[in-house]
Amino acid sequence: MNQLFPLNFSDQDLRHRDFQGQDLTGADFSGSDLRGCNFQDAILIETNFRGARIGQSRSKIWTLIIRCAGAAIAVTLASAFASFIAGEIEGVAALIGTGAVAIAITNTESEIIAAVLAGVAAVIGSSGIVYFLAGNQVKGLLLFFGSGIILGCAVILFFQVVFKLEKLSKTSFENADLTNAIFDE
Repeated sequence: MNQLFPLNFSDQDLRHRDFQGQDLTGADFSGSDLRGCNFQDAILIETNFRGARIGQSRSKIWTLIIRCAGAAIAVTLASAFASFIAGEIEGVAALIGTGAVAIAITNTESEIIAAVLAGVAAVIGSSGIVYFLAGNQVKGLLLFFGSGIILGCAVILFFQVVFKLEKLSKTSFENADLTNAIFDE
């Protein structure tokens, strides 16, 4: 034990904290919410987890879904509005600008890029439908299929992010030393 006195984390909300590689010998986590915590490679000898909430936290996933939906809707509405008011080229510029702002604000997070791609696909697909119904079937079909490809990429990227988040949102004890750790209740 490296500490003079064992660490006391009892009855605290510690969700999503990272304790990776730390020496927590004899620490008291009793009654704490440890969902989504990372204890990978930690030393947890004689650590007390009695009554702690351990497992998966869904809050990160719901936050991700809400942020992605907001980004996709913002990109779609901005470009559709600009296309309606100013014309097709301005709509494309609005689409690129709104997507760039969404990505910049979120520090290029994969989930927001997926949402921006979904918004782009929605705008291109709706343009394809309009062209198709207006009598330009070739341009309409090309735009519609192009949007399908973009949307497919967005869906793949989004699910990769969700799988990564699912893994991160679980309490992880991978390679941790749990000798005589207490998990009652």
